[in-house]
Amino acid sequence: MTPERVTIIGLGLIGGSLAKALRRTNPNLYIAGIDLNKDNLTAAVTEGVINCPSECFDEAAATSDVIFLCTPVNQIIKTLKEIAPAIRPDTVITDTCSVKTPVIKAAAEYLPVNACFIGGHPMAGAEISGYASAKAHLFENAYYILTPGHNATDAALKMLSRLISSTGALPLVMDPETHDRLVGGVSHLPHCAAAALVNAVIDIEDKESLIPRLAAGGFRDITRIASSNPQMWQEITLANRDHLIPLLSCLITNLQDFKAYLEQGDTQAVRDHFQRAKSYRDSLPLKENLYQTQFFELYVDVEDKPGVIGQVATILGSNGINIKNIRVINSRENEPGCLLLSLPDGSSMEQARNLLVSHGLKAYAK
Repeated sequence: MTPERVTIIGLGLIGGSLAKALRRTNPNLYIAGIDLNKDNLTAAVTEGVINCPSECFDEAAATSDVIFLCTPVNQIIKTLKEIAPAIRPDTVITDTCSVKTPVIKAAAEYLPVNACFIGGHPMAGAEISGYASAKAHLFENAYYILTPGHNATDAALKMLSRLISSTGALPLVMDPETHDRLVGGVSHLPHCAAAALVNAVIDIEDKESLIPRLAAGGFRDITRIASSNPQMWQEITLANRDHLIPLLSCLITNLQDFKAYLEQGDTQAVRDHFQRAKSYRDSLPLKENLYQTQFFELYVDVEDKPGVIGQVATILGSNGINIKNIRVINSRENEPGCLLLSLPDGSSMEQARNLLVSHGLKAYAK
């Protein structure tokens, strides 16, 4: 079962990136796009990303092999209801929002019995939104969680997994409840914590306006996600509140306990608080992820000067070493270098380290 025609409803950051990724790797795929923003549609057509714009849900439902719903969760639920009457029995409907349970329930309620729905959540994104920010490589090496729902067949799941894999993403199948509980902990809770941390700092008396200068390092890094779209996170947190409220209670309890340790001057408890967090944080998979795709990390201590990233990339690229990811470490209080390279295997990491050292650079495998 190979899809010939897909429709993407919502050409923002995720939908636009999905369209670009599919176009790059599936040149013969017919891609239709639906978006309320006509500028998005015009840009996608002009760039050759989509074959045609459309404003008709019925046409998409009646002609598509796969329909991607790439809008906020509340709009997805409305769209499911609108497209339901025209859905073909062999069409696969999927979504891209970060909460799965309410969408799966809506699909079961509104779609016909023979319709196939598979929830989807690409674990990729950016603080900036809109089609103008869309990138064909947005999903490369990112988990793309699939949650089989209403009438999902093995054949449909395999077909969608292959299509997702063609974007460079890593499909990972799990049930909706597990998704919402785990993603609530590693994604939704951090957004709430980052917003709370920024709001707490806002309330600090700062008559001389020194905080913006002091917050340019570690504080800015750990609160980066607080810059995400407030409207989107309003919908996400409310949609996943059944899982998020207990997680927030756990966070609040941890903070209250730590506050008590400080009030009591309990040296050992304060140390244990940080040690427990460090031990678990250090145990998170750096060299092997949950999908059995290996990544080995290499720190490179370089000067902050023009061309240094290009120098490192050229040294490795000219020797056939593929850098899976490269990150500039802005806050270096506890890191040995200011560049962090992710390599596909231990051999590549060791070869990269030796090459960089031979060129006079300091490289560390941590």
